[in-house]
Amino acid sequence: MSLLALCALERCCARAVVVGMPLAVRLSSTYPHAKEVAPEDADEVRRFQAAFRREDIPHKAFATTFHRSGGAGGQNVNKVNTKVFMRFDLDEQAWLPAYVRQRLRALDAKRINSKGEYLITSEKTRSQRHNIEDCLDRLWESVCVAAELPRGPDEETVQRVMGLKRAEKARNKESKRRQSDRKASRRKGFGFGDD
Repeated sequence: MSLLALCALERCCARAVVVGMPLAVRLSSTYPHAKEVAPEDADEVRRFQAAFRREDIPHKAFATTFHRSGGAGGQNVNKVNTKVFMRFDLDEQAWLPAYVRQRLRALDAKRINSKGEYLITSEKTRSQRHNIEDCLDRLWESVCVAAELPRGPDEETVQRVMGLKRAEKARNKESKRRQSDRKASRRKGFGFGDD
């Protein structure tokens, strides 16, 4: 686990102790998807991650259309179709594991149109070829992000959270005992039934 993730977890735990939330909820909310991946899907995704390269993206699976690009560029912008629209049906892509397709659908919902096609556009340059390459780069990055398996907490984090839970229970118990003692001292001092 990275240092940044540990710091975020500690801030979350500290914030939750101040607010008084149960720690069991905090650990599951910090790692919400840790147990959602089936073992066979995880194995398939690991094999995919090990073998997947940008060159493995099948270019024939896409429908590519070109449109006029907006923005600066003088009159050439009005004559040349350099903006690239790359689309493909996500469900028909056998080269992607089912888990990765599902995550792409969840993570990039804004890129899926009403027909269920995954759409990538680029008008970064004034060249069709460079814009196609940019679309492929974006797709490759999206697939790499979607292929990341969620990681659960490591043993050190679990032990730290369990220690925080025990400390929180002890603080709550001590607080209740002090409150009980305070109320008991009020009853004794005023003579209610002490005659």
